[in-house]
Parts: sequence; C-alpha cells; structure tokens
Amino acid sequence: MRPEFVIAHEWIGLEVEVVKSPNPCEVGIKGKVVDETKNTLKISTEKGLKTVIKRGRTFRVKFAGKVLDVSGDLINFRPEERIKRGLMLLKRAKVRRW
Repeated sequence: MRPEFVIAHEWIGLEVEVVKSPNPCEVGIKGKVVDETKNTLKISTEKGLKTVIKRGRTFRVKFAGKVLDVSGDLINFRPEERIKRGLMLLKRAKVRRW
C-alpha cells in the first residue's frame, strides 16, 4: 500500500506520536489509536488513555512500513467521511500529475 493512502485509511490500531501541537503538553504523546471521532484521536499510552484534538496538530504515524508526518487538518473529518474524501483527493492528485 502506498504511503499517501494513510489519509484514506482506518487509523484505529495505528501507532502514532504527536510531534507538533499548540499545547506543548501534548508533544510526545505516543501510542496506539484506539478510537477516532470527527475531531479527536484517542491514544492508548503507557500512562493511560489520552484524547488529542486533530486540528492544528502534526502526527507521526507508522504506515505501510514507513514513518510519515501527517497534519491533523487533513484527517479532521469523521472516519467514514475522511476515507471517502481521502480517496477523492488521491484521484484528483493523480489526474493533475498527468
């Protein structure tokens, strides 16, 4: 699977880390995504369950054998909407390349 599909992929179960945030206390939160809503990711960490807002944050995610930095603004949709929109954005990007 190509790395750009991370936007249109299910995030529950992925390993993530918050690498940029307007709240310095959130930087460094890492663990496995256990739930996702329109605006938040719930991450299971060594210290317990943490809820992190998607908007304005950058997440480092392990996906398809690679480590990627993804802007939370790109995934700030309901999971089912994000998957549809992500696939649509990828199709548009392919058309523009040609």
